[in-house]
Amino acid sequence: MKKNLYLVLFFVFTFLACNQDDKDPQFNILGYWNIATVTNSWTGEVTSGDQINFRERYIFNDDGTFIKFSDKNHKYGKPLEESTQALGIYEIIPSENNRNALDLKLTFETNVGMASSCGGNLEYLILTKENKLVNNSWATCDGPSFTYQK
Repeated sequence: MKKNLYLVLFFVFTFLACNQDDKDPQFNILGYWNIATVTNSWTGEVTSGDQINFRERYIFNDDGTFIKFSDKNHKYGKPLEESTQALGIYEIIPSENNRNALDLKLTFETNVGMASSCGGNLEYLILTKENKLVNNSWATCDGPSFTYQK
C-alpha cells in the first residue's frame, strides 16, 4: 500500500513539474491607456500625475483599430476645453530587441495632427515588459516622450 502511495505521489509531482514551464506573461495592448508621465528629452525631467497639464488616452480595439483622445493644446500650453479624437489602425511589428514586450506602429486616418511624431501620420509605440506604453516618436526631434498606463 505504501509503495502505491509513493508511486502516485511521484507521478503527481512529476506531472506538476512538467506543467510549470517558465513562460513570459502574456502582454495585451487592448483596452484603455492613460497618460502617466511626460519626459523632457533635453533635460530628462519627468512630469507626472497632476503636474501634467493635459489629459490623453489611447483605446486599442481587438479589430486592429485605435482611438486617441487628447485635450493637449499645441499652441498655448493650456488644455483645450473639449478633447479631440483621432482614429486609425495599429499593427504589431517585430521587436528589434528583447527589452520590449511589443512594438506598435500606429497609422492615423483622421485628425492626423494629433500624431505625436516629427511629422506625418505615424506613431511608433513600445509596450514594455513592465506593462507601460511608451511613445518616443517626438523624442527623435527633441520633443517629449510620453508614458501611458492601463
